[in-house]
Amino acid sequence: MENNSKLFGICGSSGSGKSFIVKYVLENLGSDNVSVIYQDNYYKKREEQTKDANGNYNFDLPSSFYLDEFIYDLKKIKNGEKVEREEYTFNNPDISPKIISVFPKKIILVEGLFLFNNKEVVSLLDKSIFIDCDIEKMVERRIKRDHKIRGYDKSDVIYKYENHVLPAYNNFILPHKETVDKIINNDFDNSTGPESTLNYIIEESRVNNY
Repeated sequence: MENNSKLFGICGSSGSGKSFIVKYVLENLGSDNVSVIYQDNYYKKREEQTKDANGNYNFDLPSSFYLDEFIYDLKKIKNGEKVEREEYTFNNPDISPKIISVFPKKIILVEGLFLFNNKEVVSLLDKSIFIDCDIEKMVERRIKRDHKIRGYDKSDVIYKYENHVLPAYNNFILPHKETVDKIINNDFDNSTGPESTLNYIIEESRVNNY
């Protein structure tokens, strides 16, 4: 099937502002022009996750995801086919997961932690964007999100950041920073990061109707 979609991979550590930037691009370009595939929706079940030395589940490893299913769906959307996936609810038993339908659009945003860690995933992306952010700012955002919004215990949030998130960033995310097509700085809450990302995507997708 002929398809004119362009896939933009948006990657960065937890707390870098990936999701906010994706939301900003989607709101500005509209759902008629943009679809989003979230790598989070390919998380393995809790009981399939690796445990650290203290017996805590580590969700911040490339092996934490159903990679084959993720790649399969990227190929489908790139070929102009609809993708359907059950949403990931962060193991919240009070939320009934919905089936998410992702339709081929001119712009496909692919958002996730470990997009650039796999060569096959990288080969399916037309452009790669790295969201760069100061570590202290990322920690602050993570605590705000997981403790205040998701209701996680603050000490648990800090433990996971120090023992899971930060090592994953240094080992699996940061090494790919210099290999991407575009680096976006998103250190501050009033950063121009979202706007810079939007402008880059418009330019690279050659969209002239916004």
